[in-house]
Amino acid sequence: MTNSPLFSPDGNFSPISRRWLIIGVWSLAIAGIFSLILVVSRTPSFCDVPLLNKLFREALVVHVDLSVLVWFLSIACMFWSLLTESSAPAIPYLRRAAQICFIGGMIFISISPVDPKAFGVMSNYIPVIMSPIFFLGIALLLCGTGFMLFHLFVSKKDSSIFAPPIRFAIFGSAVIALFSIAAFVWSFHLLPPQIDGQQYYEMGFWGGGHVLQFVHIQIMMVCWLWLAAMLKPEFSISDKMLYSLFGIGLVVAIATPLPYLLFDITSPEFRQFFTDAMIVAGGIAPSILALFIIPVLWKKRSERKGQARALWSALLMSVILFIYGGFLGGLIQGQNVVIPAHYHGSIVGVTLAFMSIAYLMLPRFGYRNVAGWKMAYWQPLVYGFGQIMHISGLAYSGGYGGLQRKTPCGGVPELAVDIKAAMGFMGLGGLLAIIGGLMFVVVVARAVKVR
Repeated sequence: MTNSPLFSPDGNFSPISRRWLIIGVWSLAIAGIFSLILVVSRTPSFCDVPLLNKLFREALVVHVDLSVLVWFLSIACMFWSLLTESSAPAIPYLRRAAQICFIGGMIFISISPVDPKAFGVMSNYIPVIMSPIFFLGIALLLCGTGFMLFHLFVSKKDSSIFAPPIRFAIFGSAVIALFSIAAFVWSFHLLPPQIDGQQYYEMGFWGGGHVLQFVHIQIMMVCWLWLAAMLKPEFSISDKMLYSLFGIGLVVAIATPLPYLLFDITSPEFRQFFTDAMIVAGGIAPSILALFIIPVLWKKRSERKGQARALWSALLMSVILFIYGGFLGGLIQGQNVVIPAHYHGSIVGVTLAFMSIAYLMLPRFGYRNVAGWKMAYWQPLVYGFGQIMHISGLAYSGGYGGLQRKTPCGGVPELAVDIKAAMGFMGLGGLLAIIGGLMFVVVVARAVKVR
């Protein structure tokens, strides 16, 4: 077993690291605004409104890219920054430049729908808006991520905050991110010239998009461990087990070149390789770790009335949503909304883990401690149960009614009564999730405003 704590019990960290959290919260707040259009567009009473139909695709792209790409990468950058907290930067102002790039990328992605010629392309992992404004935003995000990775690789690693297995996990997530970027470049280089439109971006983002999810899973597991250690200080797992769990995603990511060397990028075998890799790297390790986390949640359930109650509720809902998303993944048949139901479950599990780590980090960044606040406690529950309702409605309407993905009303002109009821249930859940997301932004804003 680990003889020393997995994490430093306290300590204040630099402004440069805390700004990553604020950037992420801003991206989540803007994504929540666009999610209103999506929820209303899929509600039976409103889904035939022409204006909502027109805005649906672009709103979906912005919502996904801000709530998954920008938000998740901001938290990853925060951890990469923490890993070099006490070291002098090898290149001055590189981290500041990375943050400026992220802010610019977030702004340009958000305003890209104003381009009168813009239209959304619903590619998986990174949907795009066909507009120079949008692609400028994506380019800035890529530059910002590259700057942070370079800073991490050339800087001395801080040994005072994280135990060796956690440092291995965070550094490993950066290595995985590097393989993801390489996969994006490799894929677009290999794409046949006759492929265009949605298929072009679908194939271009397929490999790197899958590998990028391993980064998020790696950081999510670090968050789970940190929260468990805060709720139960005596909590420990053997170093051997931790290295094994965190090594799974790293090993699978290192194998990324294999499908590029063995298969044609347009072949079913290429796609299946990354689908199988997702099951291995994205499912096995967090499922095993959940077996260690669930007993902590049960034993510390009295914390729901204590000073760490927000950490308890957020960790609980993160584990539940991630497991539920994995379960729905086994029900996928064909191209319908069961796929986003599975995807939403998994990414919301990651989002809740990142929200909870925000609550944990706020006092360490010099802001107010919100872990005991009533609103902070209820926020993960409202957001989590709303998302459970939302994805359950998606799963039912897709699994039994053939409701299609990425279209308002699912592209079905006449819906059965039970499908309409499922869509209404989904819409109500989506509304609760939006309220929960707004609650998170309010809690963080109150903590930041009054120091």
